[in-house]
Amino acid sequence: MSAILELIERDGRALSQKVLDEMYRDPFWTERYGDRGRGHANEDSDFHLRYLSRAIAAGDAGVLRRYAAWLREVLATRGMCTRHLDENFRLLAREIASQPWPDRERAIAFLAEARDALMHENAEARLLQQRAEALAEAIAREFTQRHARAWKRDERGEHALHDDAANYLSYVSDALAFGKADTLVTHTRWLARHAVSRGVQAADVTAFLACTREVLAASGAGAAALAFVDAAAAALP
Repeated sequence: MSAILELIERDGRALSQKVLDEMYRDPFWTERYGDRGRGHANEDSDFHLRYLSRAIAAGDAGVLRRYAAWLREVLATRGMCTRHLDENFRLLAREIASQPWPDRERAIAFLAEARDALMHENAEARLLQQRAEALAEAIAREFTQRHARAWKRDERGEHALHDDAANYLSYVSDALAFGKADTLVTHTRWLARHAVSRGVQAADVTAFLACTREVLAASGAGAAALAFVDAAAAALP
C-alpha cells in the first residue's frame, strides 16, 4: 500500500492539474469564477489528494466521504454546485485509472465513495440528483423544439445547453438540500447576463427557465423545487 501512497505524493498533483486544465478548457470556469476561482481549485485539488492518501493509509473510505460532504457545503458558499465537485472527483479517478500504479483500484474505489457521499440526504434533493441527466436532456430537447435560435455559450456547441441544464438542476437540488435559494439566485442572474453577452436573446433565458420548471413539474418534482426555480426567475431584472 505504501507504493501507491508514494505515487500519489509524487505524481498526484500533476494528475490533478491535468484534470483542472481539462475542466478549464470550458470557458465557463474562467468566466464564472475568474483567476481567483482557479486558485481555489488548485488548493482544493491538493486537499483531494491529501484526504485520498489519508483514507488509503487508514483503510477507511469514510475519511474521504466525510471530506467530500464537508467540502460540498464549503463550495456552495463560493457559488458552485455539487455537480462541479462530482466532475472533479470523476475525472481524477479516470486519470488514476490510466496510470500503471499498483493498487490503483483502491484509490478509484475510494473516489467512487467520495462521489456517493455527494448525494444529498434530503429525499427530494437526492431524487433530483439521480434523475438530473435525463431531466437535462428533456430540458434541452424541449427548448430546442420550441426555439429556433441557438443557445450558445462556448465551443461545446450542442452540448452547451445540456450542460447548462444539468448544472442548473444541481443548483436546484443544492437549494433543496440546504434550504436556501441564495446560490441558485446568484447563478441564475449570472447565467442570464452571460447568455445575453454571448448573443442569446433575453427572451430565450426566460424560456430556458420556463422549460426547466415545466420539465421538473412533469417529472413530479415537489412544490419546494418549483418554488426555488420561481424565486430565481423572479430575481431576474
